[in-house]
Amino acid sequence: MIRKKELSFEFDKDYIPLLNTIVLGILSMVVIIYTDIFDLVLNEELFLVFHTLLEILSVLVALSIFLALYNIYDFNDKLKNIIYANTFFIVGLLDIFHLLSYNGMPDFITPNTVQKPTAYWIFSRLLLALGILVANLISEDTKTKINKKIFTVVSAVVTIILVFVIAYDTAIVPDLFIEGLGLTSTKIGLEYLIISLFILSIIALMFKDNKFVSNNLKVSMFSALMLSIFSESIFTLYNDVHDGINFLGHVFKVMSYFIIFKVLFIENIKVPYMKVSKMKEELKEYVDKLEDVVKEKTDEMTIANYKLKDMNSQMINELESAKQIQMALIPKKTEKYLGIEFQSDYIPCGKLSGDFYKYFKIDDSHIGMFLIDVSGHGVSSAMLTIFSDRVLTPFDDEEDKEFYLNPANVLKNFYEVFNDSDFPDETHVVMLYGLLNLDTNEFIYSSAGHNCSPIHIKENGDINILELIDGFPICKLGDIYQPEFRNEIIKLDDGDRILFYTDGVIEVQNEENILYGSERLISLVKKKNHLISREILNNVTNDINRFRGNSEIEDDITMFIIDTKENRV
Repeated sequence: MIRKKELSFEFDKDYIPLLNTIVLGILSMVVIIYTDIFDLVLNEELFLVFHTLLEILSVLVALSIFLALYNIYDFNDKLKNIIYANTFFIVGLLDIFHLLSYNGMPDFITPNTVQKPTAYWIFSRLLLALGILVANLISEDTKTKINKKIFTVVSAVVTIILVFVIAYDTAIVPDLFIEGLGLTSTKIGLEYLIISLFILSIIALMFKDNKFVSNNLKVSMFSALMLSIFSESIFTLYNDVHDGINFLGHVFKVMSYFIIFKVLFIENIKVPYMKVSKMKEELKEYVDKLEDVVKEKTDEMTIANYKLKDMNSQMINELESAKQIQMALIPKKTEKYLGIEFQSDYIPCGKLSGDFYKYFKIDDSHIGMFLIDVSGHGVSSAMLTIFSDRVLTPFDDEEDKEFYLNPANVLKNFYEVFNDSDFPDETHVVMLYGLLNLDTNEFIYSSAGHNCSPIHIKENGDINILELIDGFPICKLGDIYQPEFRNEIIKLDDGDRILFYTDGVIEVQNEENILYGSERLISLVKKKNHLISREILNNVTNDINRFRGNSEIEDDITMFIIDTKENRV
């Protein structure tokens, strides 16, 4: 059995307003043509009142379209919008002249006649139809960098020329309406030309790849153009400038203006605003989700650190009070180990720091120390400094202490432990690890990417810059590269000092974005080498603050001095 194909048709309710417009227009035309309902000539004064109200409305709408699109042009540079804007600028001005020169109104510029307002009307509608057609032929993406004032000046000049030509009844404008006879064939022909242009606009809009927000806006523009077509058709039928047909044509015109304003307003102002509002809501949701992700990742880091360094349950509490714990781990400004004095200054640029330093007794003959600079700032960097402290500080057993007497081996072990961790791949640490041998007065040190050469301040006042062999930073490249770290050794005399610092000291910028620099630091230390260690650090800190002025500190500032002379005065 052959089944019949079921036919289905679903009507789009967006087209209801358009159908209503077409039905209204057709009924109006039928009533005008086949009845004499609208042939009634209204009282002149009453007609002028209604005509004035309708024209004022149309002028307000036209100039509102101009002002809205004129100002939006600064943000989207759309050629279509500036053409719409200046079209309605000219149309609004011509409608004003049409109103003021209407038959029965006080003389405006020159004596008012039936010809003047009709001419203003024809040129206004002709330019409107042309402007809308050109705008609909232009792609939505077409932009121009031409100054919007140029468009407006050209529009004003065109308006002035038309006003002059019409007001002074030059021979350029043909007769459009003759008292006692009605509309001329020229006027009717121009109306049909305007209707043709509106029809072409509808066709262009149908085949154009429009970026309307919804089909409803597209249908609304069709409705506006159909109202304009019916309005122009009506203006081919009136016999008296004060009759009901003329009045109805003005009503259709105002309705068309309002719908066009609605479409352009929604398309260029309301819709972008709604998109921005929606983006704000989406951003808020994203931020809320991001907070959950950050919390989740922080918990993962805590667990990873616990596994790698056999950390006990106190690690969770340390994470919750990261700042307090970090500050508690940083040495006091003045400390002594085995008769060796350490003076330090520490200025974090934020609540939590990525810099960390420490000195500690390894045995009765050796003092260890390290200075690290973790990439970034904030909680993750602070947690990594705590992790580093646990790895780089020896425990109490003798076997463990022996290992920490070789700085290069300490760095190599730290590199391996770091690569076994779950830290993000982009995280890295630069550092210097040193050992002071009190029996031999030797300072042994090794660098892992530390780029700030320590300053050796000799007891006799001379200044030497310690050589840093380019060590490889502590980073997550263990799968493809195993670096070799080297020890460097210098001999210290009694009373010698060494100043250590991170790049936050020399990379401070002033208000002219000039770096403080290592040369300025070395020069200052050389000039102040006769001072005690605490005063040297105070001088450096004060000089940095004077240098930067009101500019913000972008990186942590960390520095400390080893002083081998006991009871220095």
